[in-house]
Amino acid sequence: MKNIRIKDIAQMAKVSMGTVDRVIHKRGKVSEAAYGKVMKVLDQIDYKPNLIAKTLSSSKTYQIATLMPDVRHDPFWQEPVEGLAKAEREFGQFGVQVHTFFFNPMEDDSFEKMAREVLQSEPDGVLLAPILRDEALAFAAQCQANNIPVVCFNTFIEALQPVSFIGQDLHQSGRLAAELITSRGSCGTIIILHIAEKAQNSVHLYEKEQGFREFIKEMNTTAMQVVTYEIESPLHPDFGEMVDGMFQQFPDTQAVFVTTSRAYNIAGYLEKAGRTNITLVGYDLIEANIPFIERKYINAIIHQNVQQQSFLGISYLTDLLVFKKEIPYRRNLPLHIIMRENLNSYLQDH
Repeated sequence: MKNIRIKDIAQMAKVSMGTVDRVIHKRGKVSEAAYGKVMKVLDQIDYKPNLIAKTLSSSKTYQIATLMPDVRHDPFWQEPVEGLAKAEREFGQFGVQVHTFFFNPMEDDSFEKMAREVLQSEPDGVLLAPILRDEALAFAAQCQANNIPVVCFNTFIEALQPVSFIGQDLHQSGRLAAELITSRGSCGTIIILHIAEKAQNSVHLYEKEQGFREFIKEMNTTAMQVVTYEIESPLHPDFGEMVDGMFQQFPDTQAVFVTTSRAYNIAGYLEKAGRTNITLVGYDLIEANIPFIERKYINAIIHQNVQQQSFLGISYLTDLLVFKKEIPYRRNLPLHIIMRENLNSYLQDH
């Protein structure tokens, strides 16, 4: 158990948190039985009581900077923000402080500006969402030059040479999306739709698209035509007309694969137009997508659990910086498929 808390030790040893605290700090009275239970757990999880005590009593703080897209431009990023807040609550007792720097994913100079601010803050470690390939590579090189460890989440770029990555296998998620669509008997035109992002500099979009096309190619069929379409932000006043133009250009469209969390933008259009014959698959169980899943205008969502991704990113940096422990180079989280049939049970469990 890598991200250990006093609460966890107490639960595993079946004693109170106060008992664990007294054992760790060697103060107060503890029964032999309770002492033995706590020590047994500490041995099992490979933690040394004096290391925890030293860390808890130390005045040293560890500054972790997170560089990620601004939630104001995409609600997808709200969940990672919540994961960061949870992580700071969990690891604040070890002197970990998290500072988040937001950039506008539609403006390259916004990333560069915030990256400069991150470096000026002289963090002990960085958690990065490298959705802009070129800018992320330049920033990571500067971090390495300053001996700042970088953990990445959401998007894996091997050339970045992060100390760790947490996320999904995006290539496989693209293949999964293709299987979900073709299993419904879709034929004719299938649109891979990138909304408000440019695929040529967005690794996460490229990987999803390549996985999708690979799966379709392996089917060796002429019944389906896969096309890629890029569209402006839904905030653009002509967004509806742009979607109209897309369907007019490809009138035999049977399915749309939205490569981001913005499936709700297309689902809203389909509902207003009364189009129930389009299979729509997208990403992420964000609030905006839920009603369209319920009404089956979104047929399936691949949930990326980015709250867990950002939480684990801070957890790994805590292990590395505070406890000097080895951390995994790559942690691929499961690909969750959510449809109307399992939506309520999933929401109840999460």
